[in-house]
Amino acid sequence: MSDQDIFNTPEQETVILAKELSEIKDILRELSRKLSRIEARASRAFPAAFVKAADKPRVPREKTSTDPTMSAEQVMHLYDELVQLAKDGNVNQVRIRLERLEFADLNFLRTELGVSLGKKKPSERVLIEAILGRVNESVMLTKHVNRTQLINPEGTKETMEDQSEKEHS
Repeated sequence: MSDQDIFNTPEQETVILAKELSEIKDILRELSRKLSRIEARASRAFPAAFVKAADKPRVPREKTSTDPTMSAEQVMHLYDELVQLAKDGNVNQVRIRLERLEFADLNFLRTELGVSLGKKKPSERVLIEAILGRVNESVMLTKHVNRTQLINPEGTKETMEDQSEKEHS
């Protein structure tokens, strides 16, 4: 088929698109080279206008402790308190308490709860969200009511079969 043919096959269209993409990449490379040359010339002509970032002194980061400050028992006690707060409807209070914890303690709490994140170094926000997820799971599990208690609130020992027999008779 020729270039003037209106109907191209999908293979021909992909070849045309690939060619156009390579042309655009070449144009962008050329623009990047020209921009770099212009920037270099301008920085040589006006050095005061182009301050280098390396001139700024580096500020060392504060060392954070890598060891948790809480024991396993303290962490689980804290978790029980957080679950109780969440049950009472104070989810914001749970979030605030988690945000006050140190990173090492959050990570230790996460490992004690068995939350797997798949990252070597998760962020504090990710840890808090993962722990909140476990707290919400615990709240939902404790809100579960036994189905037989819902069906037989009087505490009788009738089974579902006995009830269905009575209803049909």
